[in-house]
Amino acid sequence: MAPDKGYAATAAVTGAAGAILATVYVAQYGFGLWPCTLCYGQRVPYALALVMGALALMPAVDAPSRRIILFHLAGLFFLDAGFALYHAGVEMRWWLGPDTCTGSAVAESVDELTAALAKPGNPRCDEPAFLFLGISMAGYNVIAALSLGAASLAAALRKVWWRQ
Repeated sequence: MAPDKGYAATAAVTGAAGAILATVYVAQYGFGLWPCTLCYGQRVPYALALVMGALALMPAVDAPSRRIILFHLAGLFFLDAGFALYHAGVEMRWWLGPDTCTGSAVAESVDELTAALAKPGNPRCDEPAFLFLGISMAGYNVIAALSLGAASLAAALRKVWWRQ
């Protein structure tokens, strides 16, 4: 019996999503690179991909259904790439980010200022916590999400892999 390439592709994409999530948690808890609000949002598609991919790998799921899930994963990754590109643009000052995490909100009264000072600070979205080769983690996420989206789409489009 020939190996099921559709199953292997789904497992590879799911494993890669899990590895990326593990990497960001190691960066956060192991190296103290605390994420901003936009960073947290970029984790959601990977978590969804991990859950959907794990469910797709269950023995009860047939190949055509697994293929549909892989199409959905491609869409998730392409959406995440767009969101990561937005975040990278905020970091590069190409456009403004949300007031809640760029520090551009203005207190209207002394009470608002006092309340803001009493809250613990969150990392700013317009200041990269880490750069490697001049690229921030959001920039690397653009590359990762585009790569996983393209791989998912390419695998889902290979009709011969999905015949039972």
